[in-house]
Amino acid sequence: MRRLALGVALVIMAVGAVGVVVPSGLAWIAQHSLTSGAFYVIAAARVAFGLVLILVASVSRAPKTLRVVGYLILIAGITTALTGLAAIDRARVLIEWWLRQGSGVVRLTGVLGLALGGFVAYACAPDRRAA
Repeated sequence: MRRLALGVALVIMAVGAVGVVVPSGLAWIAQHSLTSGAFYVIAAARVAFGLVLILVASVSRAPKTLRVVGYLILIAGITTALTGLAAIDRARVLIEWWLRQGSGVVRLTGVLGLALGGFVAYACAPDRRAA
């Protein structure tokens, strides 16, 4: 389970890196996630990742913080599912507003993704053993 959390953290870091290096790539991802179906997929991924973090927290380097992050991601997943169900038009407006803010804001979002992924990767990485 810890390796799964580490793998997802690396994917989050990769998406964040795309946002920093090529902001138009992250914008492309956002533009292509404006359907109810995409929202449900994103919601399922968030719920699953949140549950993984909650389950792996006790054996991590930062159990309390990782558990809180897991619950926040779980709540974000549930909220995303409800948005896909009832407020997809509002979500489109918010994503389009975010995209109009320019590449600086998109890059900042990428930095936040890198930070989240980096923290989870650090917390879930195997402990170093003394030789």
